[in-house]
Amino acid sequence: MKSINIAIMASMLLLLAACNKQATIQPGPLSTTSTEKALAAPAPAPCQPVFFNLVVDPATGNSFLFKVVGSPTVPPVTVTPVLGSLGTNQLITCSGAPIKFATGISYEPGTNTFYGTTGIAPSSPVNHILKFVDPNCISIAPAVNTCGIVLNLSDVERDPTTGTYYAINRGTVNPNNRIVKLGLPGSATVNCLPAFLSPSLFLRGLTVTLGGKLYVMAVTGTTGRLLDINTGTGAISFTYSYPGPITPGPGVNIPEMGLHHDSLCINRFITGNYDPVGPPVLMTDGIPAGLPGGPVYAPLSGVLKPTVDFSRP
Repeated sequence: MKSINIAIMASMLLLLAACNKQATIQPGPLSTTSTEKALAAPAPAPCQPVFFNLVVDPATGNSFLFKVVGSPTVPPVTVTPVLGSLGTNQLITCSGAPIKFATGISYEPGTNTFYGTTGIAPSSPVNHILKFVDPNCISIAPAVNTCGIVLNLSDVERDPTTGTYYAINRGTVNPNNRIVKLGLPGSATVNCLPAFLSPSLFLRGLTVTLGGKLYVMAVTGTTGRLLDINTGTGAISFTYSYPGPITPGPGVNIPEMGLHHDSLCINRFITGNYDPVGPPVLMTDGIPAGLPGGPVYAPLSGVLKPTVDFSRP
């Protein structure tokens, strides 16, 4: 009997030891593996495009400067006025005269200087080059025509690889419809590239990628064709059809627009339109078929004001 009791007690001791061992090695409910910690950590914020936006009020013709963050692909889109010394973002000369119907804007990051353009009437002053740090105190100079064409300047942009400033010169007859090179930052000259483009191409947006590729959007109605322009000759190298509408059903056949290429975040073209009598502004980002990553397209309505140009920050 004593031997049986000893055997039973030995068995109980072994069972108790096994239970204690299991309790020691089993992870408790508060332990967390490195994988679980990584999954629980907040995801990094998506990279959003940042660029400047030139806006014109259709009712008054007054011009305004905004900074935009975001796009349809990476919302939200925030639009912030770039305020000057008078507490407004309206483009005004240092003598107090408003710039009416400005047509282009560009930015030089090394000096924090903006350059802009005006075109033919109703732009005022007509065909001038704008220079400013403060949007409420703009220096103006008449564009100096060095190549004998009829001037109608718009959509200025700086090539970040060379510092060269390009613009559209809109024309309804040959040889006025073309890409021109401005003498900025040193002078207000307008220098023609050799080639001119068909007047049937309504050139309404110009951008230069961080790699120095120049693209222009030719617009008709709601659609656009993206033109790859040779920066030496001004001729078209390739033409790409944009994969979606760039205006929301315009009240005019040839709406104004801004074109920007975001080379840092989404690697897409961004558009915004100006239509004085049409629906709210349509913002898009996308890439046409034929370019890497295309065709892709995303629209967003009503987040921008009437847009005539975009600029790289």
